[in-house]
Amino acid sequence: MDDLRLLQQIGQETPPATPEQLASARGRLLAAMTATSPAPTTIRRSNRRSWRLVLSGMVAAGVAAAVTSVVVLAPDQFGGDAPVARADASHVLRNAAAVSLRMPDLTPRSDQLIYQRTQNRQSTRESWMSVDGTRDGLVRETSAAGTTETVIPGCRNGRMAAVKGGQVVPGRTEQCTPEPAYRSDLPTDAAAMRTYLAGHRSGEAGDVNAAGKDVLFLAESYLRPQTRAALYEAAAAVPGLRAVENVTDGAGRPGIGIAWPSTNGAEQMVLVFHRETYAYLGTSRYTAVIAHTVVDEVGQTG
Repeated sequence: MDDLRLLQQIGQETPPATPEQLASARGRLLAAMTATSPAPTTIRRSNRRSWRLVLSGMVAAGVAAAVTSVVVLAPDQFGGDAPVARADASHVLRNAAAVSLRMPDLTPRSDQLIYQRTQNRQSTRESWMSVDGTRDGLVRETSAAGTTETVIPGCRNGRMAAVKGGQVVPGRTEQCTPEPAYRSDLPTDAAAMRTYLAGHRSGEAGDVNAAGKDVLFLAESYLRPQTRAALYEAAAAVPGLRAVENVTDGAGRPGIGIAWPSTNGAEQMVLVFHRETYAYLGTSRYTAVIAHTVVDEVGQTG
């Protein structure tokens, strides 16, 4: 008898484990996933490449194995008994939150830039945005028609360079307020995040479509692991969300979608997550987040 047949026979003859038998493993798993995260560290120039956060493959094998264990051993902790392929939206979002907590907690320096590369079916967009909003940044868009670059002037002492046609106008400045690309003051628990989203909503109270766009904006921002987890946990509590099978992001990568309720005839928004790692990929058919990292200079990509 070959190995595969032997394993099959063993599986057929062995009864499934009872909840009592799984309790010990479940306890060890949950303890590991809720262990206190290490203190934030500051990214240094000498080793910045080691901190690259490529969203399409950012989760290590050990984390992926932990998520698989969550689905098998403790599904009741994440919103239902169904495996992810048939899970509801809260199940997927809570798994995404759990994985987020296992990511490195890296705090960018104020003199650095947040680099992001996004893609849709027609073009690619790269941006270098100042961590504290005081340094000059750049947005580069590439499509079949060519490449365009737009300077994003930093705001220093209440003034920033004037820009026309994407380029700085020599000798001209404008009043400004710094717009940081990294927010260190965002909530790190679900209850506080729900309060924050309600207090900073872009639409009217009860406008779920606008609330979804607010979640999307933060999901595509550079966030600490605790903040990202809080965002997904807060989103998981929104009524009316549903999981959608067989969706792709703006780069054509397959995943599982979280469909946001639409209001006032607005088009339904679908956030796409990786099926195995639960990393946020983008939105269905429109955008894909390819890379998100911290760099020292405009033009650097990792």
